[in-house]
Amino acid sequence: MNTPLDRTGGYFASELHDSRAPWIKPPSPFITISRESCAGGSGLAQLLVQRLNGAGASAAGWTIFGGNVINQMLVANHLPEQLARFLPEDRVPEVSATIGEIVGRHPSLWELVQKANETMRQLAKDGHVILVGRGANFATAGLGGGIHVRLVALADHRARYYAERFKVSAVDALAHNAKCDAARRRYVQAHFNAEVGNPPAYDLVINTTHVPLPEAADMVITHLRAQTPVAA
Repeated sequence: MNTPLDRTGGYFASELHDSRAPWIKPPSPFITISRESCAGGSGLAQLLVQRLNGAGASAAGWTIFGGNVINQMLVANHLPEQLARFLPEDRVPEVSATIGEIVGRHPSLWELVQKANETMRQLAKDGHVILVGRGANFATAGLGGGIHVRLVALADHRARYYAERFKVSAVDALAHNAKCDAARRRYVQAHFNAEVGNPPAYDLVINTTHVPLPEAADMVITHLRAQTPVAA
């Protein structure tokens, strides 16, 4: 029997988990966030964790998993950390002799992505996690207790944010965001045979050009509590 993943990279003792039969236990709450580049995915996740872990929140505590889900998967499968560089979500992975040397002794990149998807599903089943990117809503499809959110914004709005933060031109910012968005679309298409921007794949699609992140967080939490009363 598989032991639930620990959020520090190890494992929880099975006796610490609810021992009720699966058909009796309510589904564990979790959130997935899909986002256009610089639409506010990381900021929303941080706001949600702060509010959900505030006064009166579940003792379980909420945790964010984004790129670190790959490290979680590698640790759980006793694989070298160097493999993380070959599993990006938002850019084409670097191809070099190293990949042959490392991957040749371990599962293929396709198998590693499947293991990452399995890790996200296990984290979602354990509950109280916010999964950012990497097609998390598709990886966790069919699991109860989840709220799936997609953040979008006008290209110029997102470019202004990137340009101000990283001190680059508006042209470079637009190009960066377009490249990231295209890579994420390819990732979801390749591994889930799905369109990342398809609205029916989400419970909430929020345009952060017009909806500030604090308001977006309110919307997500309201919907989460309505769907899964045990969320907080």
